[in-house]
Amino acid sequence: MTEQKNQLASLFAACWKDEALKARFMSDPKAVLVEYDMPVPDGMDVKVVENADNCVHITMPADPSGSMELSDQELSNAAGGNCAGGTTYDGCVNFWGNCAGGST
Repeated sequence: MTEQKNQLASLFAACWKDEALKARFMSDPKAVLVEYDMPVPDGMDVKVVENADNCVHITMPADPSGSMELSDQELSNAAGGNCAGGTTYDGCVNFWGNCAGGST
């Protein structure tokens, strides 16, 4: 598991133990991500949703043909499993829109 995944897993675990933190993460995710050393680039929106027993959120990746042009470096990172900016894309969580897919 990469360092970024560990950071995110730690944040999720902290949210499960602390309802106040969870509420802040749901309402102001960028501020909480900064606190956990995962800053979000300016201009990037972040939304946090929570799965439940009777509701699962699935994120439809952006159309890679035209709606989002990737540089060779970004394409290499996405194909290798990393988002631009060093944040790992694991198919489930992607707060940064530079990868081919992810969750908001």
